Amino acid sequence: MPQVLITGASRGIGLAFAKNYVEKGWDVIACARTRTPALSALVVAYPDAMRFEQLDVSDFAAIDRLAAATVATPIDVLLNNAALTGGALGEFGKTDYAQWEAAFRTNCLAPMKMMEAFESHVAQSEKKVMFCISSRIGANPFFGYSGYFVSKSALNQAVKQASLALRPKGITVAAAHPGWVQTDGTSDMGKAPLTPDMAATLLVKVIEQLSIDKTGSFFDPDGTTLPIVTQQTEVKFYSKPLSATR
Repeated sequence: MPQVLITGASRGIGLAFAKNYVEKGWDVIACARTRTPALSALVVAYPDAMRFEQLDVSDFAAIDRLAAATVATPIDVLLNNAALTGGALGEFGKTDYAQWEAAFRTNCLAPMKMMEAFESHVAQSEKKVMFCISSRIGANPFFGYSGYFVSKSALNQAVKQASLALRPKGITVAAAHPGWVQTDGTSDMGKAPLTPDMAATLLVKVIEQLSIDKTGSFFDPDGTTLPIVTQQTEVKFYSKPLSATR
């Protein structure tokens, strides 16, 4: 059976991903800081297919330990879903820099760490996919939530860099905006149009249709693509050659 590893799988979209995949007959490694009653119920319902691993993605040593413990396990889809929203995360003039650091560690550095730590696991699988849940508002933000927006913009660049590094190995790396979803993190923003189950169903379809020619792409939930990073490619007299590394 194909296998998926999901971070942040205890609630919201992460839990919906776990439910979607296990119902499709996949083996699921559900990673989260805590095992919620909803996640426990899913593990009990599918004891042969569901496996819970306690993991705080901000603890990089814990990521290394999990990778070492599962080194012989092929992972068809590495699904980086865990994220920190943390309220406003610092409007301009009121920046909480400790929260910014936490947001960067969880939202950008941790997905990159997961991709590096589990590269060999994905490489030995059949599907060879790494997929990150990001946000399009990192590219078109409104005022406030600045730490979240900036960290998600950085994640998009991390995905692009990973895709360039891993394409020669046949590993597809992509990101997606999940849509405006009804989660704990969006409860103060009004009624979101998508439930976690709806968002997960849409994004699983996107993942199913991925191929190496789509590596480095950023998707909306309907499968359409958006530029993952702004690329200033016009060569001017003060620019370095396109092949330059800096």
